[in-house]
Amino acid sequence: MNAELEQWIEDDIVFGFYPPGSRLIEDRLIERYSASRHAVRAALVALENRHLIVRLPNRGAQVIEMTPEEVEEIYEARMVLETAAAARTPLPLDPPHIAALEDLCRRHAAAYEAGDSQAVFSLNLEFHRLHYGLCGNATLAQMIEDTSRRVQSIRAVKYDDDAHMRIVIDQHWAIIEALRNGDRTAYVEAVRAHLPASAEEYRKVYDRRHRHNARLA
Repeated sequence: MNAELEQWIEDDIVFGFYPPGSRLIEDRLIERYSASRHAVRAALVALENRHLIVRLPNRGAQVIEMTPEEVEEIYEARMVLETAAAARTPLPLDPPHIAALEDLCRRHAAAYEAGDSQAVFSLNLEFHRLHYGLCGNATLAQMIEDTSRRVQSIRAVKYDDDAHMRIVIDQHWAIIEALRNGDRTAYVEAVRAHLPASAEEYRKVYDRRHRHNARLA
C-alpha cells in the first residue's frame, strides 16, 4: 500500500493536480487516497527524499517549485551522468535487451496515441531505467534515475505537445538503433539530444506563472 500511495501522490504532482508551491494537507490526502495517517506521513517522507516535496516548519508539506536556474543545474548534472553511462555501456547490446527496449518503446508510443499520460510517464521511466541500467555501474544508474525523477513534472508539461512527443518517440528509436548497431558515437549523441527541450519549456511556463501571479498581487 505504501508504494502505491507514494506513486499516486507522485502522479498527481507530475500531472499538475498538486502544482508547484501547493500545500499537501494530511487530512485531505487521507480523504483523497483512503489512506491512514501513518501511510500518508510515510509517503511524504519518501517523496521528500525524492526531492518532489519539502516539509517546512509550521507549514507542513509543500510541492517543490524549482527556479529555472535550479532546473538548468539538474539538467547539466543529467547530461554528465547520462552521457557517462552511454560512454561505458557494453556494445552492441544482446538481442534480448534490444527486444525489451523495442517493446517498451512501442508500448510508450501506443500509450501516447491512446492519450494515456500515466502510462506514457511510467513507460518512459521503464525505458530509461532499462537502458541506463545496462551501463554496468549500479550506482551511476541509480543517480541517473534519482536526478531524472526530480524533473518528472517538468517533462510532463509537454505531454500535450504533439510535435514534441513525436520527437521524443523518434529519439527513443534512435537510442535503440545506436545500441543495436554498437555505434558508441551515435548512442552518446542520441542521449545528449534527448535532454534539452523540457528544461527550456519549463523556463517559459515558470515565467508565465510568475507574471500571472505578479498581476494578481
